[in-house]
Amino acid sequence: MYVNNVAVVGNLTSDPRQGEGEGKVVNLRMAVNRRRKPGDGQSDEIIERTEFIDVECWGPQAENIAASLHRGDRTIVVGQLKYDQWNDADGNPKSRVSIRAQAVGPSLEFQRVPVAAV
Repeated sequence: MYVNNVAVVGNLTSDPRQGEGEGKVVNLRMAVNRRRKPGDGQSDEIIERTEFIDVECWGPQAENIAASLHRGDRTIVVGQLKYDQWNDADGNPKSRVSIRAQAVGPSLEFQRVPVAAV
């Protein structure tokens, strides 16, 4: 059985953007940092690389994300990988991998979410 699920934790690079067209869609862009040591075993230096990941969210969840998350928020996304291909205006082939979100929420690793007074 093939399962196409992915989970990422990163920071939003901008406020969630409401998409246009049918249905309610919100698009996110996340910066995900990867840290590792060189494989030579000789150095204690840590190499850091930042990956940028596009995320699309649909339905009622999209509305909640647009109202709740903001640029810089540390966020967890669980969803399915999506591969798109197209040709740009000059006819050059383009492609990208994104995530279609199933669940999105704030990461509490480094911050607390304010609790509303009841």
